[in-house]
Amino acid sequence: MNLKRRWFLSLLAMIVVLSGCSSSSVGSGTEGSTNEQSDQNGNKIEIATMAVTPYLDEAVKQYKKIRPDIQIEIKEYLARPQTEEMTSSESFSKSDVEKYIQTVSTQMMSGKGADIIVMNDLPQDKYVAKNMLTNFYDLMDKDSEFDRNQYYQNIFKNSQDGDGLYAMPFSFVIDALTGNTELLEKANIKIDNKTWTWDGFKEISKKLKEQVGEDYVAFVNLFPIQMLAEYIEANYDKLIDQGQANFDSDLFRDMMKQIKSMYDEGVLKEEFSYDYTKTLFSKANLFDPMSGLSQVLDPKLKLYQNPTVNGKYNGTPFKSYFTLGINSKSKVQEEAWNFIKFMLSEEMQSSPVVQGFPLHKGVVEKQLNDAKQQAVAGTLPLLEQKFDAETVESKIQELHQLLDGASRNLSSDHKVVSIAIEEFDSYMSGQKSAEDVSKLIQNRVNTYINE
Repeated sequence: MNLKRRWFLSLLAMIVVLSGCSSSSVGSGTEGSTNEQSDQNGNKIEIATMAVTPYLDEAVKQYKKIRPDIQIEIKEYLARPQTEEMTSSESFSKSDVEKYIQTVSTQMMSGKGADIIVMNDLPQDKYVAKNMLTNFYDLMDKDSEFDRNQYYQNIFKNSQDGDGLYAMPFSFVIDALTGNTELLEKANIKIDNKTWTWDGFKEISKKLKEQVGEDYVAFVNLFPIQMLAEYIEANYDKLIDQGQANFDSDLFRDMMKQIKSMYDEGVLKEEFSYDYTKTLFSKANLFDPMSGLSQVLDPKLKLYQNPTVNGKYNGTPFKSYFTLGINSKSKVQEEAWNFIKFMLSEEMQSSPVVQGFPLHKGVVEKQLNDAKQQAVAGTLPLLEQKFDAETVESKIQELHQLLDGASRNLSSDHKVVSIAIEEFDSYMSGQKSAEDVSKLIQNRVNTYINE
């Protein structure tokens, strides 16, 4: 779980952007398609992506079995040439992300581009503002076979832009953290899960360090730029408000000051460590039904909501793992929707290649029931003990409450986060003041927004 969480944080910080590449039948991505390239008879769908995920790859293979009349072409857009030696574990660079954003954006703004677009990392709000994406609610309303009630509608709702859903999520992760139960109880520390702030978190961490030793830290392997990326995501709707940047503000300056103080005062350390026994808290994604149940059952850990800047609870945060949009200029929107609908089917949502909690509620329920049986038998991964059925069921209900209550989508524009990270280092190193850095970020972000 910690490895997966570090992957997510690195993604946010633009250190490692994606994990997972397939060499299955894909185009070179060297030239963008035009909608004229989609077969006039509606039997060809083109999909644009930076890298083929296992879920997308499997969906294409399975869809071809039931619709052999439909040709699906996947085009990857990488800054470097793809080679046969590329492996599934190879990481993708910031240059790869920027190449993907630039290429797809250029195609879309010219009225061209693929029929289906992998939306992760793309400036979704810009595309929506320019009417370049199709509203999935319109497609759902026209399709009597599609039942929204089978899915987490709170995820739909909180993935919207305005009143429309323009990027379809297929799975999601609940964002949280865990505390070391033994240490917290020994220090007699109580945490109000919905009102604690990052300043309060810092004071709690200091108190724990005084009792257990200065070699302990609040988190291991959590770096300043990763913290900044998380702060921005959690407060993105305040930092980008109605198309205007709000980085030249006390809100953002306080964020930077909070981060710097935690490293200056030794609550966090800017160094890599494998010693997870020295951490007081751990970043925790409830990543899927099985590992999520393991986490809430683990007696050594207690699950908490993330602290906030101002102590105001805004709902359980989640992050969509994989999203797709449909080009509003596509001539094969109906077939594109049919393919996406297949990806949302119980069959595909049950596939082991789905990462995160599937969007299909029935699939999640089945996976939790399987995990319950393992927990009772003492075979649940990450735990080496048996639990009584009543305890497991109560924890499953806690998970259901978290999933049904997920209401804050942690999303942001890749370029905005990149700009903030680039300027933030000069503040952390003491070269520039918080005021100077916030103004620089403000100007650069506004320039980007108005491009």
